Amino acid sequence: MHPQFEELTPRWFKRAYVYTGSIGDFRYRFAIDEEHRLLHTAVYSVYCYEAATDVKEQDFSWDDDGVAKLKQWLQEAYDAFCAKQ
Repeated sequence: MHPQFEELTPRWFKRAYVYTGSIGDFRYRFAIDEEHRLLHTAVYSVYCYEAATDVKEQDFSWDDDGVAKLKQWLQEAYDAFCAKQ
């Protein structure tokens, strides 16, 4: 698993309501929904989230199990992105 994904924990997501990151041209975005305890997650490439044309989104529960699934989903998306390069 990529080190940037490995460090994610439920507590890590308390740092901001919206967080973006990237590994080269592979980009990801997390938006926190405290009311429903969800992590709205998106992956895309090259452009900002609002302008990207290849956005893939998935919601995960904001708990240990949900974050484990989120990390696996991110890694699979990253692997697919790298395979296209």
